Amino acid sequence: MLVFRSTDGGRNWGAPIAIIADGERFFNDKNSMTADPTDSRYVYAMWDRLTFDNRGPAMFARTSDGGVTWEPARVAYDPGINNQTLGAVVAVLPDGTLVSLFATLRVVSNSSVTEMTVIRSTDKGLTWSAPMRVSDFRGIGTRDPETGQPIRDAGSLPQLAVGPQGVLVATWQDARFSSGARDAVVAVRSTDGGLTWSAPVQVSGAPTVQAFTPQVNVRADGTIGISYFDM
Repeated sequence: MLVFRSTDGGRNWGAPIAIIADGERFFNDKNSMTADPTDSRYVYAMWDRLTFDNRGPAMFARTSDGGVTWEPARVAYDPGINNQTLGAVVAVLPDGTLVSLFATLRVVSNSSVTEMTVIRSTDKGLTWSAPMRVSDFRGIGTRDPETGQPIRDAGSLPQLAVGPQGVLVATWQDARFSSGARDAVVAVRSTDGGLTWSAPVQVSGAPTVQAFTPQVNVRADGTIGISYFDM
């Protein structure tokens, strides 16, 4: 997994830097990158790493010199054997606390269970808290309404944004509001830095059609914007 750095607004790019390099027995997937708005020296990368022994930890790497060099990648959270994380993203609170949101896929009594999970760091990612549950995940995936063929959508990949007062907003696609008939876009909020979360609410506007692959942002005045696709 490589990172590139530009000092002229993206017109030119430096040589690639490998933040992790693995052989065929590992698979690094669903990477995200977040610049720290409270300290421009720091940038954070997170992703999931599937291993040959059936693990899928959330991996973390950071730079403290604006991307000139990167510290070695390390595990931020490992859900254990036969379980995995997926789609980790990072938001930075106004006090500098990092909040990472991802899906955790577990095998419980021979059944697959997926939930949205957060971990927090108060030391720029050196250490991370124990995982905290945000919500269960009940997405079923999107299908072409004419052919019934599956569509490659965001699946269980959540998105996360933070407002100027530290309010966190997370969104993903989920079928709970149609009793499992179709995915809609849902959102949750946290006003205490990710320690507790509201119950999911449906935000996609057409309740009888599939909605998928949301993105979220919070404006400086606190206005929340969520974009998504629907059928």
